[in-house]
Amino acid sequence: MRFTRLGIAIFAAAVVAGPLYTVPGYSAVGNLISELGAQNTPRNYLMSAAFVALGAGIVADGLRDFHRALAPFMAFGLFMALVGFFGHKPIDPAVPYATWAHTAHGALATAAGVAITAGFAWQGVRQQHPGRRVVAASLAVVSLALPLAMLSLPAYQGVIQRVMYLLVFSWLWACYPPRAHARALGRGHALAQDTGPGAIR
Repeated sequence: MRFTRLGIAIFAAAVVAGPLYTVPGYSAVGNLISELGAQNTPRNYLMSAAFVALGAGIVADGLRDFHRALAPFMAFGLFMALVGFFGHKPIDPAVPYATWAHTAHGALATAAGVAITAGFAWQGVRQQHPGRRVVAASLAVVSLALPLAMLSLPAYQGVIQRVMYLLVFSWLWACYPPRAHARALGRGHALAQDTGPGAIR
């Protein structure tokens, strides 16, 4: 079993179902995913648990097949898991919340963004296959540009964030960790996958 895929599935389910279990008026277009797990918000534990499941799955798969190129992705997983323990501020400004927890949430989310961007940038430089280099470099740009777009277009920050996660998680689903992906393709192909031009390096 690839725990990363399980974590992504749990996270996606919590996000898709979010408007059904959170506060009225939540919008997938304008509201952040983190606001589903905000402090003093109905059933916030569902989204918080999804963050932990996602991050733990990524770290667990990285530990099973560890090599240094996986370190930034494992750091991303660790920070995403920790995000689940520190709630975002509520959507309603009248609802009380702990400022320190919101600040920690933001710092950990930023660290996760830096880690995943670094991981993709590394792959963009070190991959031997041109197509894989382009994909990884493009995802590094996406991981940097879309958060900036969220700041510039707050009315659409929710949908921008969801597009970013869709792209990042699609890559993680298909390519992470590389040795597990190779084993799924067959033993003979695994060696080529681990040492050839398509391997995470």
